[in-house]
Amino acid sequence: MDAILLKDSLTTNDIKDLILKGVIDMDINQDKRNEIEIESSQLATAFVEAINYHTKNGKSNDSSYAFQIAVKFNNFTEEFRRIFVTNYQKDILVGFGISAIWMGILNGLDAESGIMPNHPFKREIANCLVSITEILDENKTQN
Repeated sequence: MDAILLKDSLTTNDIKDLILKGVIDMDINQDKRNEIEIESSQLATAFVEAINYHTKNGKSNDSSYAFQIAVKFNNFTEEFRRIFVTNYQKDILVGFGISAIWMGILNGLDAESGIMPNHPFKREIANCLVSITEILDENKTQN
């Protein structure tokens, strides 16, 4: 698969393919892999919206862009929180599987965007990674 930021247009199927590749690499029972894939895929739409917004508007890099990209990544983070917490409460393995998939995708995107250190897009990826880490920490301490 091409790098996410090099694509003219990203679809949810592109992200679902990345999720599937990540799930296949997990050394767990197939039923847990299937569950992680299904639950992780629910986040693809919010993620694709943020990436496609950046692809279309990222060159402007004005305050409107910075605000909108922050909103889109915040929507993704809140969706992640909802899906992770629900699954973590049912099955810790599935919850952590979801987080592993999305941390991998976001870290890959962070590496791709390395040439833009002060760009709002790069900052929002970093904020998203920090937020996910905080969500994980909150849930580990509650158990």
